Amino acid sequence: MGLAGLGDLVLTCTDNQSRNRRFGMALAKGQSAEEALAEISQVVEGYSAAKAVHGVAARLGIEMPICEATYRVLYEGLPVKQAVQALMAREIRPEHD
Repeated sequence: MGLAGLGDLVLTCTDNQSRNRRFGMALAKGQSAEEALAEISQVVEGYSAAKAVHGVAARLGIEMPICEATYRVLYEGLPVKQAVQALMAREIRPEHD
């Protein structure tokens, strides 16, 4: 990771040229994942990464609520507002069991 990794993360989150950021902004405006991908017409790494993480978590039986919600928004059409509401309604619990 280091400073280069941190810089890449910050740029991905803040630069309007970032495909992942533009994808997220399109979703926030109410576009479907398919519509956003078509509009960007470039590879959006976060889209396929969300599917990969979901698959690994399922295979290993690891609970990852934010990743699960992201997957459901991107691949199952769950409205973003519903995903956020479900996450916020989760019972508070320790990070480590």
